[in-house]
Amino acid sequence: MLTIIPSIPFHKKLILCLAPLLIAACGPTGEREPNGNYQQATEMKAGGKAVGTISDPSDQDWYRLDVRRDGILSAKIGGIRDVDFVLSFYDKDRRELKRVDETTVGGDEEMPDLGVSPGVYFLVVSNKNPTANNPTQEYTLVTTLESPKGREREPNDSALAAQPIDPDGTVRGHYWPTRNLLSDDPNAVEEDWYSVDVQKDGLFLLNVDVSEVPKVDPVLEVYDTNGYRLKTVDAGGVGEGESLRSFGVRGPAKYLLRLRSKYPNGGNPDVPYDLMTELLPYQGRTEFEPNDQRVDATPFGQDEIDGTIAPAGDQDWYKVTVDTDAKFLLRADLSGVPGMDLTLSLRDSLGNELAGVDNAGREQPEVLTGWGVTKGDYYLVVSEKTGRKADSRQGYTLTKKLMPWQEGLEWEPNDSTATVQALNVGDSVDGYYAPKGDQDWYEFNLFQKGTVEIEATGVLNVVPTLTLYDQEYNEVASTAAAKAGDPVLLSRDLDRGTYDVRLAPSDPSQNNIRDKYSLRVRLK
Repeated sequence: MLTIIPSIPFHKKLILCLAPLLIAACGPTGEREPNGNYQQATEMKAGGKAVGTISDPSDQDWYRLDVRRDGILSAKIGGIRDVDFVLSFYDKDRRELKRVDETTVGGDEEMPDLGVSPGVYFLVVSNKNPTANNPTQEYTLVTTLESPKGREREPNDSALAAQPIDPDGTVRGHYWPTRNLLSDDPNAVEEDWYSVDVQKDGLFLLNVDVSEVPKVDPVLEVYDTNGYRLKTVDAGGVGEGESLRSFGVRGPAKYLLRLRSKYPNGGNPDVPYDLMTELLPYQGRTEFEPNDQRVDATPFGQDEIDGTIAPAGDQDWYKVTVDTDAKFLLRADLSGVPGMDLTLSLRDSLGNELAGVDNAGREQPEVLTGWGVTKGDYYLVVSEKTGRKADSRQGYTLTKKLMPWQEGLEWEPNDSTATVQALNVGDSVDGYYAPKGDQDWYEFNLFQKGTVEIEATGVLNVVPTLTLYDQEYNEVASTAAAKAGDPVLLSRDLDRGTYDVRLAPSDPSQNNIRDKYSLRVRLK
């Protein structure tokens, strides 16, 4: 029987003949030995794959990539038996830009986030195991080329190589590799540097958030262009993020952000971080970081201001200015923060402490009552008592009131004979047993002999004690109330002269920031 085979058109014959070649072209690039230097480098498509072998322990395989567009190049080489891979990245001038050696024999190596522009680059595969002997097993070198928008561009591991980022945007990167093998310091950890250029004129607040990454304890630092470190944020732990809030920016200016893992082996090539920045006009309602010292104090012109304690050991200084010749009483209220024991301090124009307020405990508010101020600058300082707590996500509110002083009101400081407050016989004065350890001294002049009664009304939580001194500061008499909340009365026959009265709680830990006492001196 005769079988007739139909004829095949010529164009189909051509396709059948070329099919194996097309399939081969779509597959991995095979290294072409010798490729032990840049002149012999095997050409490889950016975003493609290559396969090769390590013929002997000293074998190096160079691959040339002709990049045609801006992008983010990442590379990964699969481990093979007996070989300890080292992966390097070079520019067209054979300057080594990055080196990765994170694993040992048989391990994979990854090199993410390489910033590339149109031009020539080289990837170099080498071996670190001097006894390697696996010339036949093939490795696979895989590259990807992605859009550069919102991505880290390695190398950015120094201030000089800091990557410019938008003041209002997000950039994604990796804590990888864990070590900077090109540094002169053998213990240098990988760092990612970013520059934020504020081109507008004025005052701004910069907020920075770093997302959490498993296995990594991040540290965020802020530097000026002179290399001076302005702020360190390290409130979270392993697997937690970090946040910088209300960092003061005086534009136009440029700042550097340094992001790194706290621990040398902390890294994660699989899970990226997101670094988010936000630039807001400063309106005087929040602290203006850095305000950790007197010269950087945030101006406190409004009645209320918000702030945070971050990082641990943070101190926030606020400048209160009295610009008239009148006398005022300053009151300051500090809200509590979950998990923290905040303290409040009042300082003079040179930064010397006038009063320290630590009346309440953990998570409780603090209040400064009735402190006398005159024309000049004063500072309110907020801190955490232990110096070990911080939380950039939980803020406090500090409020202040400047009330005109008038006769009949206590004028702090009056806690010693050197700052004693004058009081006329027949008059009364209202004041507070605050802060803890407070004692109030008053002085009166008696112009005729007689019986003098000194009386203080009772307030909750305080057992008041009255002590009378003569002009030589010798104790004349002393008495205390029977219990907390009761008034106290001292009566004494006195000659003409000058006398001092000390009014204080029987226990220095007693205080009352809410209720005023009234002290009255009268002649019967």
